Amino acid sequence: MIQETVVLVKAHWVLVLLSTVITHLVYNYAKGGLWRIPGPWMRGISSLPRILSVYNNKSHDEDIQLHQKYGKIVRLAPNLLSIADPAEINQIYGIGTKFYKSRFYSLSTAYDDEGLVPDTFVLTDKVKLHRANASNAYSTNGLVQMESWIDPVTDRLLSKLHRQAGEPIEMSSVLKDYAMDAVFAVTFGRDFNYIEKGDVLKMYGILETVADYMAIFGQIPWIHKFLLGRPFIASLMFGSSGDKEMMQLAMSQVESAKQNSSESGPLTFLQRLLLNQTKDPSSINDREIMTHAFGNISAGSDTTAIALRSILYHILKDRRVYDKLYDEFRVLETPVQFTDTNKLPYFAAVIQEALRLHPSVGMMLARLVPAGGADLCGFHLAEGTEVGINPWVLHRDPEVFPDPDSFRPERWLPSETDDNQRTLMNRSFFTFGHGAHTCSGRWISLMEMKKVIPSLMLRFEMTLVSEEKYGFKNRWFTPQDGLFVKFIERDRKF
Repeated sequence: MIQETVVLVKAHWVLVLLSTVITHLVYNYAKGGLWRIPGPWMRGISSLPRILSVYNNKSHDEDIQLHQKYGKIVRLAPNLLSIADPAEINQIYGIGTKFYKSRFYSLSTAYDDEGLVPDTFVLTDKVKLHRANASNAYSTNGLVQMESWIDPVTDRLLSKLHRQAGEPIEMSSVLKDYAMDAVFAVTFGRDFNYIEKGDVLKMYGILETVADYMAIFGQIPWIHKFLLGRPFIASLMFGSSGDKEMMQLAMSQVESAKQNSSESGPLTFLQRLLLNQTKDPSSINDREIMTHAFGNISAGSDTTAIALRSILYHILKDRRVYDKLYDEFRVLETPVQFTDTNKLPYFAAVIQEALRLHPSVGMMLARLVPAGGADLCGFHLAEGTEVGINPWVLHRDPEVFPDPDSFRPERWLPSETDDNQRTLMNRSFFTFGHGAHTCSGRWISLMEMKKVIPSLMLRFEMTLVSEEKYGFKNRWFTPQDGLFVKFIERDRKF
């Protein structure tokens, strides 16, 4: 009987193969009852369209278009659903939610000599404790103390632009270098002068490659164990483990700070963590300190640079906004103080609008439906279904943000929008995430934005040049390029 079956299969192998493929595709389409979810039928049977969408840097645009066509919930891949309903944010991401991070994040796991690094970006549990042991480093009082570390970096940026005034400057790279120096200075109390020397630590290429890899292969995370999930392959690709080199850099800074500890003067982010450790050694260990520092550098520089580019681009595109913002900045003294900028409502609206139109993350923050399933957008979803919200999609919802593609900072002001609508907009503002996994470093990033943008506008008259060259790619992060700006020194003296 077995021999006859083998003979039959050999004789009709094409038919057998075709039947197997069709059965697999039908199973993909129907499993978990997801055939009921709106979306292109090809997305229901294969992950290939999703992979190609991400690879071609089109996933944010395609996600927006799919939601415009199909509604609040769309099937992007056999087990991947995109949600675009503000009412579901809290259920998926809120404090105490049972939804948990999907395997997408496992592609960002990093290891040191002691094993898995406890990174909140990857961890699905113990996040509350890990964040709590660094909470005072991110506090308002901590920011005020760390602010003075940014001022020399800003001065160096202004000096560089002064020397090149009158000629178009490609600011995409300059702002990235500024963000890198600023986050190094705040975190460690020293920087590597990226502004003048460029990528001296050779980190940009590694960080970009890791983000690209995560975005593309995160659509089929099972393949990771055959690729960069193997240390040998990772070492071939990077020469050594790129993440490990950066973690070793962070750890060396931790050791240096411990040997030269001082509570006098403004404390750095790292010094505040070490102070926590001194007061209560059980609250945070050296590896956790290293992880917080590593996270500041690996994610904070990219996201801040993206935000700065978006702010600068949009205010330079709209002279009305530019002039109104400059008028508000006239009350500021230099060097610009973070506490003073917090009193400027129009500036706050400009930042929020620029970050709404161009969030630093261009893909959904993926979660898995917990045990027992969950009801989302009128559908009951089975346990293990992958769901998420893409900030680019949510921020283009015309019911939440009327005329969503327009840069209109006034929409955030009480004088222009009623309280109920502003509450809905703020609840739907997803640039920094939501709930327990909200970006820890957002206040450091905002402090950099609120110091450098006024500093630039008060020192220089700025003009956007070659606007057609401006663009960006979407591979998890959404970094721009081609932001050419001409700087002319103002008469105001400093």
